[in-house]
Amino acid sequence: ESHKAFLDKFTRLSIGNPNKEKILMVGNTQGIFGTVTCSWPTECEMKIGAITFQVAIGDIAKESADVIVNSTTRMFNLKSGVSKAILEGAGPAVEDECAVLATQPHRDFIVTQGGFLSCDKIIHVLGKNDVRKSVSSVLEECEQRKYTSVALPAIGTGNAGKNPIRVADDIINAIVDFTRKHSTPSLKKVKVVIFVTELLNVFYDSMKKREKIAISPTFQSTLSKAAYNIPEYWSDMNQQLLCVIQLQPGQSEYDTVKNKFSQTCLSYRIEKIERIQNEFLWQSYQVKKKHMDIKNGHIDNEKILFHGTDAHSVSHINQHGFNHSYAGKNAVTYGKGTYFAVDASYSADDKYSRPDSNGRKHIYVVRVLTGVYTLGREGIVMPPPKNPYNSIDLFDSVTNDIQHPKL
Repeated sequence: ESHKAFLDKFTRLSIGNPNKEKILMVGNTQGIFGTVTCSWPTECEMKIGAITFQVAIGDIAKESADVIVNSTTRMFNLKSGVSKAILEGAGPAVEDECAVLATQPHRDFIVTQGGFLSCDKIIHVLGKNDVRKSVSSVLEECEQRKYTSVALPAIGTGNAGKNPIRVADDIINAIVDFTRKHSTPSLKKVKVVIFVTELLNVFYDSMKKREKIAISPTFQSTLSKAAYNIPEYWSDMNQQLLCVIQLQPGQSEYDTVKNKFSQTCLSYRIEKIERIQNEFLWQSYQVKKKHMDIKNGHIDNEKILFHGTDAHSVSHINQHGFNHSYAGKNAVTYGKGTYFAVDASYSADDKYSRPDSNGRKHIYVVRVLTGVYTLGREGIVMPPPKNPYNSIDLFDSVTNDIQHPKL
């Protein structure tokens, strides 16, 4: 398949998956998964039990591993896509071996010599078969032969037409199954070699879901400031999840907020400035920021913006953040979402920060992950896709003006 043809199929399959957020697992996976690390945009890695699991963009026919996996058809003679590269790289002797073994009884996979590839053996599996079962068979075969490393493609995402999101989940779940059976295996490294960034995004999302599962509520409650990079300037929380700290004039943080607000709101008198310390919201924000930094390939994804609200909403926002219940509450011109302004004067308008019974207004100064943004329009409920050929890769936010954003 051509690169464009693959992307067309990839987009269609990804959109058509009603269970893309579902992870098919059985039993407790507590403690199995490590953290995800990436060298964006080419490689991601995480520990799954004793296995180092990697996903990388490359040419599998040029990989060095004890075993290389070939996803093929029932006659083990597929000569297109990744399978073509593997067979041509291995040489005619391996093709002849496949032809002989295809006529003999087998377990839906065959094992041949590595030929001219940088591997000892090639395991040829059927691309249309259940991916989780196929990968499980490969891992068990490697373990039986005492191999330490295996490289495989994203089985079934080419000619077999399988959903890439499901394939990523199935491959990882097969590794989980394997680690439950083998606490100290000979096999140490499993590497999925892919050829487009879109697939790396899919595997990254699947790995991140596992990373979140790996952290138990008990462990979360004992995390220190350093573990989640809680700001050093925060006041002691005394084991509380939410604290509202009143800042004092003369403190650098107070003066920074005051000066930013006063740039467009000189006529207002500031009665008090409070710091909202919500540990869960801070942790969630940092996870999302890290994901966005990796996805976008840079760290310039954050802005300090303003949000005006009414007195009745303050306690809810402090506790739960700016969730979807605020979508379209005060503005819908550029889509149904939570609006943040570059200038405090916009948020200070009575339409957005309605005065309470004492005439006081409530305005938040907020860290916002704007990321890569585009022009919004009325009626949208999420940002549009960046690329018409990849409708799952969305812009991070929308604005009123791309060159000179105010909202």
